[in-house]
Amino acid sequence: MKFIRRVLLALSVASAVAGVLRFKGKGTAAIKQGGWRKITGQK
Repeated sequence: MKFIRRVLLALSVASAVAGVLRFKGKGTAAIKQGGWRKITGQK
Protein backbone atom coordinates (compact mmCIF):
# COMPACT_ATOMS: atom_id res chain seq x y z
CA MET A 1 0.00 0.00 0.00
CA LYS A 2 2.88 2.37 0.79
CA PHE A 3 4.32 1.83 -2.69
CA ILE A 4 1.04 2.76 -4.39
CA ARG A 5 0.76 5.92 -2.31
CA ARG A 6 4.30 6.94 -3.20
CA VAL A 7 3.66 6.34 -6.90
CA LEU A 8 0.46 8.42 -6.78
CA LEU A 9 2.25 11.18 -4.90
CA ALA A 10 5.09 11.24 -7.43
CA LEU A 11 2.61 11.37 -10.33
CA SER A 12 0.66 14.23 -8.76
CA VAL A 13 3.82 16.23 -8.08
CA ALA A 14 5.00 15.67 -11.66
CA SER A 15 1.60 16.77 -12.99
CA ALA A 16 1.63 19.89 -10.85
CA VAL A 17 5.14 20.85 -12.01
CA ALA A 18 4.19 20.28 -15.66
CA GLY A 19 1.06 22.42 -15.23
CA VAL A 20 2.99 25.26 -13.62
CA LEU A 21 5.60 25.22 -16.36
CA ARG A 22 2.92 25.18 -19.05
CA PHE A 23 1.03 28.17 -17.62
CA LYS A 24 4.23 30.07 -16.85
CA GLY A 25 5.40 29.78 -20.46
CA LYS A 26 2.12 30.99 -22.00
CA GLY A 27 2.74 34.68 -21.32
CA THR A 28 5.86 35.00 -23.42
CA ALA A 29 5.61 35.63 -27.13
CA ALA A 30 7.68 33.75 -29.65
CA ILE A 31 10.85 35.48 -30.77
CA LYS A 32 10.45 36.94 -34.25
CA GLN A 33 13.94 36.73 -35.66
CA GLY A 34 15.39 35.23 -38.76
CA GLY A 35 12.98 33.84 -41.29
CA TRP A 36 13.17 33.87 -45.06
CA ARG A 37 15.30 36.32 -47.03
CA LYS A 38 14.86 37.21 -50.66
CA ILE A 39 17.57 35.57 -52.74
CA THR A 40 19.54 37.98 -54.87
CA GLY A 41 20.83 36.95 -58.27
CA GLN A 42 24.35 35.72 -58.97
CA LYS A 43 26.99 38.41 -59.36
